[in-house]
Amino acid sequence: GLLELPGVGRKTANCVLVYGFQKPAIPVDVHVHRISNRLGLVNTEKPEETEKELEKIVPKEYWIDLNDLMVQFGQTICRPQSPLHEECPLQDCCDFYQTQVKKENIKK
Repeated sequence: GLLELPGVGRKTANCVLVYGFQKPAIPVDVHVHRISNRLGLVNTEKPEETEKELEKIVPKEYWIDLNDLMVQFGQTICRPQSPLHEECPLQDCCDFYQTQVKKENIKK
C-alpha cells in the first residue's frame, strides 16, 4: 500500500485517499490534532493516536470533509498562537475554552 512507499506516512496516505480518490479517511495534520484535543474530542499526544480516536467517534460519512473543515478553522479561529476565543462558535462545547479561557476571563 501507500504506506510502504518511502516518505509516505499516515497523513499523506490519508490525503491521497481523501483528495485523490474521495475515499473516507481522516488525514490528521497539526490543525486536526490541535483542535481535536482542544475541543476535548480526544486526549492524545500523537497525530496517529488522534486519527484512531477520531475514527471511533466521527461518523464515516464526515471523514472526507473533516480535514478541510478543521484546517480552515485552525487557520482562522483556533490558531496555534492567539486563538480567537471570543469569535469561536464552539465555545460552549470546547474543553479548552471552558477550563482555561473562561477561568482567566473570570479572574480579570
